Amino acid sequence: MPVPIDPELHSPPVELETTALPEPTQQDIVNCALPSWYNQFRSATFRSKVLALPVAFIEYLNEDGIYLPEDGQPRAATIEELDDNGDGEEEDEEDYKDTRPNFPAIEEFIRASIQDLGGAVFPKLTWSSPRDAAWIASTQSLKCTSPFDVFLLLKSSDFVNHDLNHAFEHCEQQEEGNVDHYLVLRKWQDLQPSMEFRVFVKNKEIIGISQRDLTFYSFMEGMKDEIEDIIYDFFEDHVQQVFPNSSYVLDVYVERQRRKVWIVDFNPFTPATDGLLYEWSELAQLDHTQDETEFRIIESEAEANAHACRGPRFATNMVPRDMIDLSGGRTVAEFAEEFQRAMMLADAQSNDSSSEDERR
Repeated sequence: MPVPIDPELHSPPVELETTALPEPTQQDIVNCALPSWYNQFRSATFRSKVLALPVAFIEYLNEDGIYLPEDGQPRAATIEELDDNGDGEEEDEEDYKDTRPNFPAIEEFIRASIQDLGGAVFPKLTWSSPRDAAWIASTQSLKCTSPFDVFLLLKSSDFVNHDLNHAFEHCEQQEEGNVDHYLVLRKWQDLQPSMEFRVFVKNKEIIGISQRDLTFYSFMEGMKDEIEDIIYDFFEDHVQQVFPNSSYVLDVYVERQRRKVWIVDFNPFTPATDGLLYEWSELAQLDHTQDETEFRIIESEAEANAHACRGPRFATNMVPRDMIDLSGGRTVAEFAEEFQRAMMLADAQSNDSSSEDERR
């Protein structure tokens, strides 16, 4: 379930006329979480492993600072000492060990899942994947091969933070009580971005389809009608009368030659989900009984460039200026390790200052 989209990057209308949008219930949101629908659609989606998360791990994700497990941490990077004074170095290392996360059961689940799912996974937390944090990973993607990779992405993602703290903010009524959260590890897939599509469903009927990757593909126009037929056939045969929500957003991947459709995700039918080539003001007004469903694609290089000029997706999620300064031209792997060391040093200096104040 994505966080609210950045208006600077996706340029929705100044004021969305969304009064016709059905307000989701908390149950509608819960139904979109992968653990709620995975077993029912197991044959039509990618292999996944799911683990219920303890409260302590949720608190760790919500804490400031990025402290990570050793397993999978980059070893080759040369660390430049940030503190010219060598005194207390061993003490600093001990302080860092005290802050390192200690979740052996979760780490073992990650290792076992990676092995069982072919050596690489991509993570989700209940609803969202941390795709806004891919910039910090050594692969520049969500591909994970160790607990370190998974922890780093989860701790760096605003989307994950939204899952933890704002999942039900668009609901008509918000019930009190704790929310169950899950770590989802999905088998890594090398997908063609051109074959990913977003399907908007309102009152159990498709009202619109959008290309997900906003790039111009010259071949798309020639196969557009065929892809639309494949998506409709799959929806009517496997999803329409099965998924419990009346309105939702379905992400799919199409293997055209096999006429095979894979479910990537279910998302809430709210403006918190990116409308891509649709505006939510349009989606609010569309009625399948009166309006013809439109399958929208990027139709020219000029259109693709216009979208690109608005800035890279998730640009505002990427990195504060002081972190850029800290990176000093290092590789992503080196920077991730350097960033942890800087956090450790900052904590140690903060503790020293506090102790000095107490002595005065």
